Amino acid sequence: MMKKLVSVAAILLLIAGLLSGCSLLEKLGLQESPDDELRPVSSVVIGEAEAGKFTDKTPIRLYFANEDNTKLKLEIRYIDSEEAKKSTSNLASIIVKELIKGPSDETTFKRTIPAEATLRTPVSIDNKVAVVDMSKEFKTKHPGGKDAEKMTIYSIVNSLTELDGIEKVKFKIAGKEQKEYMGNFQFNLLFPRSTNLISKEVAEPDAGAVEDGAEKDNAAAPGNNKNDSAADGQNGDSTEAAGQKGDEGLPVLE
Repeated sequence: MMKKLVSVAAILLLIAGLLSGCSLLEKLGLQESPDDELRPVSSVVIGEAEAGKFTDKTPIRLYFANEDNTKLKLEIRYIDSEEAKKSTSNLASIIVKELIKGPSDETTFKRTIPAEATLRTPVSIDNKVAVVDMSKEFKTKHPGGKDAEKMTIYSIVNSLTELDGIEKVKFKIAGKEQKEYMGNFQFNLLFPRSTNLISKEVAEPDAGAVEDGAEKDNAAAPGNNKNDSAADGQNGDSTEAAGQKGDEGLPVLE
């Protein structure tokens, strides 16, 4: 009688294993499942909030001067994606503020905007023209010099024209348009992107400039994220500066 009960129990176990889609040997741990090869050796289950920490950064492209003020060098920096997604105007304002902070490595880059300068109002955008209104320190604290002046102008212009909604930049200082900036070039113009000033070197992002969880992807070459030719649209009565096809020549003050 006992043998019959054992036999019945064994048969029931076998049937249960077959019905569940696994062999009895698999259930007993004596045979690997055919799906085992598809499973990772180890895995970590994390919540949505934790997972978001690895994907909530957006790269921005900033241009600073090289050592001798002859070229603009690209630095890629990461910012919070929520801020970046608010609007193009908000992202443009962040870019200007990051330029004011200066480069992450001042041994290979030169600051282009005086540290004392501030952005007076958020960058406004109309007809793909960004209006940048800087405080008076943008001029009074500038070191001067023809090359340094050009680097300052185009570090802002080339950084902002990386954005799809911006093709030209117009400057104000203390809320007013200025005929000249540091005495070398006409300043009351619309400035398009200048690709000739961009160095082919791309800086690795400094560890201190990238928050934990940001992916350090610097594969993109300078200017690849944006069509380098600017549109022909004008804004008001402002004259456009040279540079539409990469010629960084600026009207010199007489």
